Amino acid sequence: MRSRSLPSLRAPGADARAPRLLSLALLAAGLCAPLSAAQAAGLDDLAYQSTPFPFVLEDEVSLYDGSEFDTTWIPADSPLQIRFQILSEGGAEIEMEGVGHLGWPEGLTGLIEPVADSGIIVVDAVLSAVTSIRFNVAGYTYESEIDRRGIAIEGEGSFTPFLMSGDVPDSVSVLFEGATNELLNYSYNVFTGVSVQFTTDLGPQATTVYDSPNWYLGGERVDTVGERAVFEPLGEPVQPVEAQLVGHWVSSLDLVLNPVFSVCVDLIGCFDLVDIDIPIPLAGDDFEQMFAPVAMEFPLPVLTPPPAVADFGTVEVGQVANVQVPLSNVGLLDLEGGAAMFGSPYFVVYPSAFLAAPGTTDGLVLTFEPQAAGDFDGTLVLESNDPLLPRIEIQVIGTAVDPAESDPNGDDGANGDPDGRAKPTVIESEVQGCGCASTRSDRIGGAALGALGLLGLLWRRRRA
Repeated sequence: MRSRSLPSLRAPGADARAPRLLSLALLAAGLCAPLSAAQAAGLDDLAYQSTPFPFVLEDEVSLYDGSEFDTTWIPADSPLQIRFQILSEGGAEIEMEGVGHLGWPEGLTGLIEPVADSGIIVVDAVLSAVTSIRFNVAGYTYESEIDRRGIAIEGEGSFTPFLMSGDVPDSVSVLFEGATNELLNYSYNVFTGVSVQFTTDLGPQATTVYDSPNWYLGGERVDTVGERAVFEPLGEPVQPVEAQLVGHWVSSLDLVLNPVFSVCVDLIGCFDLVDIDIPIPLAGDDFEQMFAPVAMEFPLPVLTPPPAVADFGTVEVGQVANVQVPLSNVGLLDLEGGAAMFGSPYFVVYPSAFLAAPGTTDGLVLTFEPQAAGDFDGTLVLESNDPLLPRIEIQVIGTAVDPAESDPNGDDGANGDPDGRAKPTVIESEVQGCGCASTRSDRIGGAALGALGLLGLLWRRRRA
């Protein structure tokens, strides 16, 4: 989908504020219709757009890896002691969808549009907890690992990409707040009449926050969603644009341990030796990680430049001479534009608009119909949606001579033309009575009939 607009054809050196020359041919072809995709992408103020480029971003990051905590033996002076060793490891996966857009003129303008609600983050981590005990009761000493287990920490969140600065919201959080669970419930008979009991509750809380500080689009930094990057066209059928997103991750993993140690003695009963809360800030990360680059490709129209000069040579006053101007599109997007002639009124261009599909050639016809002798010049101005050559000026020249001054044998140029210029290419029309090579006295309404001949020629050429 592309946004199309009529080009603004101005005479060489004319004020840019001059009104546009509206072409009925362009209007009839519907080339002025704006595209809703352009408006949705935020490039509706640009005349043209390439085909949007959809993409998917995926990334994985490591969170909490290698974070280890050891309480050592607690309480230090108690006959009953416990030790917790906790190791964490895990990560997060993220996926987002977006669409790249490219518009012009005034350089190529690119921006990235997020696909609403297409972002998802999945956090998956695990705690490895080892519990050991030791005690010295009534001269009896014991030390052993009594429990080893894994505790899963999972969570996910959805959002609209890309959560860059200035967007609302500008970050997404994934929170895991596990209920306080019994990590350990262990009892041991020291000897007859004396036993010890250990219970421990664990309450984990994990938070992962993601946002995107910026894009790099075509090598230019873009800091907010909807911000544009501008770069130069290459003049190729496809404009490659590399986009790379920067992801910012902040994560934390906190635990609260509540160990309770009890001693039970027959005839006396049970009593607690230890009952404490141990906060453990186990892991914390704050880092940036680049997503893999996205290699976007945007098709463009590419106009093969026509000759810089259109020379009609020598033409008798009252005659009509025509020269074709081929306009070839070697790009991968439709080439469209308009044409206007400035200078001598004896030069005319038809039609005032052109449209060439990829790999095809359209064209214009220049007509020179002098009504007085002399040297004449003009400028053919072409404006198109080729981002590298949006405006081309072609010099148009011709010399008109009175019929009495022309060589009756038809020798011009190298065979006797005073200025040495070749005769123009004359397009033969199959319309009877075209008068393309006749004098004005031989025609009925010469210019009007000549225009009819050109219309017949163009109709035949376009149907071919």
